[in-house]
Amino acid sequence: MFQCPHCGKPAITALKKTVLGPGVPVACQSCGKSVKIAYPAWIKAALPGVLVMVAALFFESDLLVYGLSTVGLALMIALHLWWAPLVKEE
Repeated sequence: MFQCPHCGKPAITALKKTVLGPGVPVACQSCGKSVKIAYPAWIKAALPGVLVMVAALFFESDLLVYGLSTVGLALMIALHLWWAPLVKEE
């Protein structure tokens, strides 16, 4: 569970945070106030994974393309969970 910026209690699960973005606020499970991910943090977390997936397009080996795409997706999800903090929905 990730900490709510409003009340400091557990706000959302990791599964909910993977689909959370700047335009998709969700209610905290503890206090009910809206939380989201800030746009700059969302971009910074997604960019390395996107770059890996774009690099995969330049290879002809299907195994390499699928492998790099999977690594890019896993990197995007991991960075989103670790780097992108929850912020208050204004």
